[in-house]
Amino acid sequence: MYASKVLTAGEGGAIATDSDALAEKLKMIRNHGMVEGYDTRILGLNLRLPEMSAAVAKVQMKKLDKMLQIRRRNSELMSKMLLPSAKKHGLVIPMETTDKKFNWYLYTVALQNNRDKTKDSLVKDNIGASVYYNPPVHKTPYYMQMAPGTRLPATEWCADHVLSLPVHPQVSEADVEHIASSLAAKLD
Repeated sequence: MYASKVLTAGEGGAIATDSDALAEKLKMIRNHGMVEGYDTRILGLNLRLPEMSAAVAKVQMKKLDKMLQIRRRNSELMSKMLLPSAKKHGLVIPMETTDKKFNWYLYTVALQNNRDKTKDSLVKDNIGASVYYNPPVHKTPYYMQMAPGTRLPATEWCADHVLSLPVHPQVSEADVEHIASSLAAKLD
């Protein structure tokens, strides 16, 4: 529930399960592996959500449907506006299918080339364009040590070509139009 996520409480997270056994195990993991007092039973961490964050999350939950609707509206408008650039310049835009629906946490496009130059140019236009997950996790020091030589060509290509555009609820329809037209102009 970090500040940039779909549902925010500042930090932390939540898990939902219909398994009583899994719920009990997760409760132990989030509390140093303990159930009552200092009776550590399994390896655990301090992953308890502070009460203030939980209170914020509770209020955010009541707004979740509306926030998701706005993200969807913004994403659909973005796709509609970027479709000509996709056809003309090979811009890959996210597409839902009947069996694949997004929450639109990020609106991520893939550019064939000049991703970093395009991102920098959008940022100069006051657009919060971002590159996430570069380097990809398998190329970070820990995972390179744990699994040396791992090659994930599709992941590596994405790390060099994808760009995320803002579609969060504070983005207005006019903002979406500005973002899409700015990106399209940079591709021409």
